[in-house]
This record gives sequence, structure tokens and C-alpha cells, in this order.
Amino acid sequence: MELLKDKLFNGISLEIIRDGYIKSDSYYSIIIKVTNHNDKKKKVQLNARYISIEDGLLDTYGGIDMLGSGRFLQPQSFVNVAMDYKELKSLHDQDRIELDINEGTIASLLLIRLYDQWWIAESKERSTYSRNIKSKIEHFEAIDEQFGITLQNFSVKVEDENSLKVFCEVLALNGEIPKNDFTINIAIYDNNNEIVYTDSESKYAEEFKGFEVLTFDYIKLDITVDEISKIRIYPTR
Repeated sequence: MELLKDKLFNGISLEIIRDGYIKSDSYYSIIIKVTNHNDKKKKVQLNARYISIEDGLLDTYGGIDMLGSGRFLQPQSFVNVAMDYKELKSLHDQDRIELDINEGTIASLLLIRLYDQWWIAESKERSTYSRNIKSKIEHFEAIDEQFGITLQNFSVKVEDENSLKVFCEVLALNGEIPKNDFTINIAIYDNNNEIVYTDSESKYAEEFKGFEVLTFDYIKLDITVDEISKIRIYPTR
């Protein structure tokens, strides 16, 4: 087995640094230090259940402080967060914690306490991220036609879990080159349907010869590619 504090999960480390009645006499707290070792900010979400050899299965009271719904950590920074329990009185060897990082998309862990330290008894890691998100691209043929073009052959190259490139072909509709300038826009949405990235590429009518491969290069996101809900590509004036 490996000590929890010695393991990295996509550049994130976890260490249980304190426990006891830290914030009040009502809740027993377990304090976890969460550190982002990446060179970019990272969204981290933790969910946990405690399994006590004396009290059985316990749920955290009110969720894990500040990380139950996730928080962005800046590069090379950390935050201490608390798991609070009403029923828990003290920790014992053979106690366990079921812990999910980012709802299991990074890792699902079973921790066990031995010799006053926390060890990883089981680990299901998902260090790989989705590299096939082409199905999330949306475009609207009716809008394309209004500009005398058609967009086709979309592709996405995922560079890493926060970066990607998007490609598509721009063709003159029915072989007739548009007489007016136009702009191709891209908008990327997260799981909350909020726009997290936009970019555009303008094309001048006198320069457009009826066919071009369009590239949206070096797209850097504050979310992971797994959190993208859709990528919309559309023309405007």
C-alpha cells in the first residue's frame, strides 16, 4: 500500500493533517490539505464517506467544507478543508474513508488508517481524460446557408486535459463564393451551460477562394475537456 500523502492524482495531492474537535464541540473534524502542483489552476471537488469500526458508515455533515461543489486552486497553491462528523468521537486503526476526486473522474479511493497514518487500500484512477469530444460540436446549417457557406469535417485534437485545437472546413455553398466578408465564431460551454471560451476568425470576401481549412489553435480552458458540454461553431458578419 501507498501513503495517501505520497500520491499525486493529476497533479493534485491530498494529506490528512489534523483531526479532532477543531471548530466546535459539536463536530469532529478531519482536515485535508489539498495541493495543486500543476502549472495551471485546477478545479478540485471532493466527496467522502467515513466508515468507523465503532460507529459504522458516516456521511460528512453539510458536505466537505468549500470543496463539496468544487473550487479552483491556483498553480502551486493549497487549501485546508474539513470533513465534519456528528457521530464520530475519535479515529481508530482500521477506520476507512471512501473518497472521490471530481466525482470519480480523477480517482475513486478507499483509504484505511493504520499506525496513525492514512494509506491507499484501493484506487481506481482515471488519469486519462476523454480524447474524443467531436460529438460535442454543434453547428447550424440554416445559419451557414445565410452566409453562402457550409461548415463541415469538424475535428478536435485534445492536447491535454485543459487544452485543445478545433478544425473545420469552410466551403462556398454550391460553388458560389460569398460576396461579403464573414466571421467564424467558436463558443465552448461547461456543464452548467455557461460560456467558458470564445474566439473568432474573420474571412474577407476578396481573399476567400471557396475552400479553406479553419483552425482554432491553442485553446486553453479553466475547466477540463471532460467538463465541456458543447462546442458551437457558427458564422456572423
